This record gives sequence, structure tokens and C-alpha cells, in this order.
Amino acid sequence: MNIQTKNFASCLCAVVLLFAVNASPLVSQEVSVTAGVDSTHITMGDWLNLTVQVKHADSVNILWSPLKDSLGVFEIVRLDTLPRVEEGGSIIEGRKITLSAYDSGSFVIPPIPLAYVRANDTTQRYVQTDPQKIQVASVEVDTAKAIKDIKPPLSVPLTWKEIALYAGIVLAVAALVYGGYYYYRKRKKKAGEIAEEEAPKIPPHILAMTRLRELKEKRIWEQGNQKEFYSEATEIVRQYFEGRYGIMALELTSDEVFAELRRFTLEKDVAKLIEAFFINADLVKFAKYTPVPSENEAVIPQAQEIVERTKPKEEVPQNV
Repeated sequence: MNIQTKNFASCLCAVVLLFAVNASPLVSQEVSVTAGVDSTHITMGDWLNLTVQVKHADSVNILWSPLKDSLGVFEIVRLDTLPRVEEGGSIIEGRKITLSAYDSGSFVIPPIPLAYVRANDTTQRYVQTDPQKIQVASVEVDTAKAIKDIKPPLSVPLTWKEIALYAGIVLAVAALVYGGYYYYRKRKKKAGEIAEEEAPKIPPHILAMTRLRELKEKRIWEQGNQKEFYSEATEIVRQYFEGRYGIMALELTSDEVFAELRRFTLEKDVAKLIEAFFINADLVKFAKYTPVPSENEAVIPQAQEIVERTKPKEEVPQNV
């Protein structure tokens, strides 16, 4: 290899190295995630706080996915949203996850993946937290106290006459209950068939709007029943989807509902609205997330907008 070839190769390597060094900060400046715990040594049953913070550009949107009931061997006790802060042109947001473990030993809180999208770009990219090693100690047992045996309860055998009497009573009660239940079901079925024949069928979107207004008037979230409120709101929307699109929305998970709705022509912003509505509700129902009052107030308007923007278009009569 001559001197000119060596110089060219050296220059090429320097350019590639310079590009890699300069490109790395761009990625890290776009989204960076950190995670930390308030203690690495706890006792079984104690609470442990895991804080996850994401720093990103204003043009980036973090997609906080609902967590399961546990992270590895650690059960999720509570999930809190940290205040959103703007710092030096970047946004800092996060979650505080309260955990507990009920087994002793050395364990690891697994990495938590986070998805994000850039402005005007629907491609999802991912970052994840670092694993956290936690030592869980067992509860100390007081060995100074004596261990006592537990005596089993005494059992008195039944006579054949008693067994026959009890069996006869059980069979008689079961026959009466079954007869009453059969008669009730028959009457109820007949009354339901008559009611279906007489009552006109209400369109799904009108029924959903009526139920949403009734749910709003009850304002059950103000009595601390946020989980019940979000469950009832999503059930109304799911029943509306069953009547509107003919899908078994009440039997499906949120992700399965999204997959079914992709078969229909929905506007892009409507699909995002539906996805955000169900994800936020799942956080409250399954991840023990406590919403702020403004989030509770926005649930009914969001559900009403979903129904209003997906209901069948009214046919305008043409002049003859």
C-alpha cells in the first residue's frame, strides 16, 4: 500500500469517527431516560419507589404504555405521574412507581421500554431504562419463643338417619330453588320478547350519548370512585362499537379493539383519540394510576367526541 492510499484510508476513518461522535449526542439529546430507586435494600413487604424520568425535545411525544400488575417479582402498589417540567428547551416528564416484594433474595427490576414518536412522523421508536438490582431481606423470626403445636378440631361422626335427613332437606331446597328459577326465567324471557316486539330499536350512537350524559350527571369520580367511573365510560364506548361496527368489543382487550377498528375507515386523528382514551382508562383501571380532576372532567367529552365522529352519516333527502 503506497503513502497516498494510506493517507486516504486514514482520512476516511477520521471522517467516519467524527460523524459517529457528532451523531451520538443528537440521538441522546432527542430522548434520554433515567431510572432510580430510593433504596437498594428493603425488607419483605416494604414499599420501594422507582422514579422514571424522560428528557426529550418539544417535538417528541412519549407514549406511556400501561404497566402490568408487576415488574418481575415486584408488585406495583401505586403509579403516580410526575409534574411536566420545561428546562433549557427540553421537556422533562416521568412516573413514580411504588413497588413491593414478598420474597427474599437478590432481584432485578427489569428494564422498562418506552415508545416515542416525532412530530409529523408516526414511526414508533424505543428507549428503555436500566435494570435496578434490589436486595430483599426476610422478616426476622423471634426464635426465643417456643413453638406450640396446634390441636386439630374434634370431629363427631354423623349417623345414617342424620345424613338421610340432611340430604332430603338439601334436595328439597334445591328442587324449590330450581323450580322458582325456571319459572322466573320463563316469565322474564316471555316479557323480554314482548318488549322487543313493541319497543323500537334505539340507534347505538343515540343510546351511547344518553348513557354518557347520565354518567356525567352522577359525577361518581368526585366520591373517589375513579376506577368505577373509567370502567363504566369505556364500557359505554365498547357497547357502542359493538352496535356500530358489529365487533365483540366487550370481550376484547384494548389492543384487540384497536386492531378490529383498523378494518374500518377512520380518520387518523379519530383513531389516535380512541387509542388515547382507552390507554388512559387502562392506567386507572389496571395500573392504579390516580388521575387529576381535569383528566376526570375530560373523559365524558372525549367519549362523546368518539361517538359523534364515528356515528353513521345522516342521509340528506334529495329533491324529486
